[in-house]
Amino acid sequence: MRIDSATEVRRALLGRHPVLGLLEARDLDHMLAFAVEMHYPEGATIFRRGDPGRSLMVIVEGQVKIRVSASDGREAVLAVLQAGDILGEMAIIEDKPRSADAIALSPSRMLVLHQRDFIPFLERNPKAAIRLLALLSERLRRTSALLEARMLRHFPERLAKALLDLCESAGSDCRPGARLELPLRQKVFASLLGTSRETLNKQLHAWHNDGLICIRRGSIVIEQPEKLAELADR
Repeated sequence: MRIDSATEVRRALLGRHPVLGLLEARDLDHMLAFAVEMHYPEGATIFRRGDPGRSLMVIVEGQVKIRVSASDGREAVLAVLQAGDILGEMAIIEDKPRSADAIALSPSRMLVLHQRDFIPFLERNPKAAIRLLALLSERLRRTSALLEARMLRHFPERLAKALLDLCESAGSDCRPGARLELPLRQKVFASLLGTSRETLNKQLHAWHNDGLICIRRGSIVIEQPEKLAELADR
């Protein structure tokens, strides 16, 4: 039987996932048979805080922000997820409502796996269950570090660390002249750092004028990484 290219893409995506990649080929095909593909336009609400948590999703394409918001419109971005990331897993394991909102930052395509199919898989695969716990622990650790930085670090220190982290995640040594393509819109990047877009722009332009960075269209060139490292380590 010929397998269509879309199925191959799905299989490859799930196969690379740290939890779902532990599936045997037969179980993977079984999971794919029950997975539902969903498409969300930019700005669409994928789920809201308080919604029933009866499914998890694997991002095939796009970006999704996880946020909590106040009644006056203020929001705190907890994470920005990319293709290959999984979301909604906490609610289906706890069998509790969603704890945050998920919003599509760009046109996004997802594979939706329902609780009735995923939980039996975990029960049959203890290694996958342990791996999922490790994944959840790492996500909680990152969220804790993010909240700690917002509470205890001044904004320039947070921004310096964020730029150096982007350098590292891009596989760069962050030497003078290293070029960063910003993966997020400025408003989302600012919210992730716990500030406004205006404050972010003001700080970036101050560093540009001081020669620490060079702002170019859609990117930032790191001119003095050692100065940024000093700020980040304060």
